[in-house]
Amino acid sequence: MTATIDITADGTHHQDVPQAEASDGHDLPAQPAAGRAMIAVELLTAHPGNVRRDIHLDQEFLDSIAELGILTPLRVTPAGGGVYRVIEGHRRLAAAEQLGHAEVPYDLAAEREGDEAGQFLDMYAANHHRKGLSTLEEADALFGASANGASKRRIRKATGLSPDEVASALKAGGMSGLARETAAAFGQSITLDQAALFAEFQDDDTAVNQIMTDICNGRTGQHVAERLRQERADEAARQQLITQLAADGYEITDEYPGVRLLLTYLTHDGRDLTPEMHAACPGRAVYLSSYNPPVVTHFCTDPDSHGHAPRSSDSALPDLSGSGATGSDGANTPPVPETAPAPDPARRLVIDGNKAWTAAANVRRRWLAGSLLARRTAPREAMPFITAQLLEMPAPVRDAITHASRSSLFHEITGGTIRHDENTGTWPTGRLPIAILAVIAASYEERMDGDQGRFTWRTDRRYTQCPRDDAGAYFRFLASAGYELSPIEQAVTDGVPYTGDQPSDDSSSDGETSTTPDDPAEGGDEADHQHDETGEAMTA
Repeated sequence: MTATIDITADGTHHQDVPQAEASDGHDLPAQPAAGRAMIAVELLTAHPGNVRRDIHLDQEFLDSIAELGILTPLRVTPAGGGVYRVIEGHRRLAAAEQLGHAEVPYDLAAEREGDEAGQFLDMYAANHHRKGLSTLEEADALFGASANGASKRRIRKATGLSPDEVASALKAGGMSGLARETAAAFGQSITLDQAALFAEFQDDDTAVNQIMTDICNGRTGQHVAERLRQERADEAARQQLITQLAADGYEITDEYPGVRLLLTYLTHDGRDLTPEMHAACPGRAVYLSSYNPPVVTHFCTDPDSHGHAPRSSDSALPDLSGSGATGSDGANTPPVPETAPAPDPARRLVIDGNKAWTAAANVRRRWLAGSLLARRTAPREAMPFITAQLLEMPAPVRDAITHASRSSLFHEITGGTIRHDENTGTWPTGRLPIAILAVIAASYEERMDGDQGRFTWRTDRRYTQCPRDDAGAYFRFLASAGYELSPIEQAVTDGVPYTGDQPSDDSSSDGETSTTPDDPAEGGDEADHQHDETGEAMTA
């Protein structure tokens, strides 16, 4: 049973108390009941000294009121002439008026009639001591709603959140351990998307700490998370490779076996030994390097016992001394090292840079689809950028613009919301630049994609599909529109060499010397030409 107390337009109070009904159909005496007191919106007037200057009726708030109604009563006091002054609840009143609600719930503070000082003190107390839910508490509330049967659609209608935000909230609400403790410690200073990152990596405390550090440094955590996903994918591929090699009967080691055991420098029955020839040998084994993807180096655990012989001349063995001496019988023949040489820092930087470039592209394209190109109107920075691009026609735009709107990348970065045959005649004028911007963005994304496209970040390339200066202009525009540049994108934007995602300790560089090596051959990616210290080709 509920009781409703209404203040109607004529100023009278009316209470309806429903009668209880016995099982035999006879009425029982009325029981006192609590209920929501409702007042007609037309009887309310805003406080002339309302301290909340910015009502700010955002769509999320309006959607919540439309779906759930006003849950917290307005605090009002008589103002004379049958009108009631709102002391606290002006934002709720404005929402009710905008949504066409006839009445709202209220609490009557009769003692505040004529007490102007008390009314201002009430405003202070109601807002000063109010503490909103933390981001994790919001996620927990939505997680609880979902666990108890609320559909995602119902949650979206009740909260005004986007589908992605609801998905992030439900992911964050289910996390535990250090990830939950870390998200809770941020309070309201993280977004639902950032809380979801902690949830994604809750099984890895190191990853949680890396994301936490990035957010504490004023960044979003998105680029760090993408690199972590990349590392997980690399490790999964490595484990899959190990599983397959083990199933094929190979002994597997991560300790360098020494040059003289490598198939590259062995023969069998006078023929150079290959992995295919060696596949049935009981001594078949592989050395996996620490590179990702790993270099697979085939060797034999006991060449002598299995009928293998060294090649006829040590000329086949690599010269790792730097002397350039070769031959099998000369006094200057260098000794063959039995330990692997130290990894080449320049090569590692290329490998790391290529991974960073790919990870940054993944984050950037999600941002284009979910933020920039999903907007109803173009940002103010768009038209100057578009105009400059169409007047100058830099190489990436000139080379790709004619087919950009029909590409898979165009579909990816627009989320499928813009088609090349779109009827833009019905679009609002403010959205029209978005279509042009999408074509230009797709042009850049195409020319920076793939093995050739990732040369953009490097300073040692004589030719790239997307010159560094052009890419820098594109990145500067994205940053001005709200995109967070990754370290490798920032290096391109600033026109300096990329030295890794972590700040370099070497302060002696003047920015003039390239930190990336020349490739053995122009026109191909270093993964196609890399060789390990034994001379065996690296698999990419």
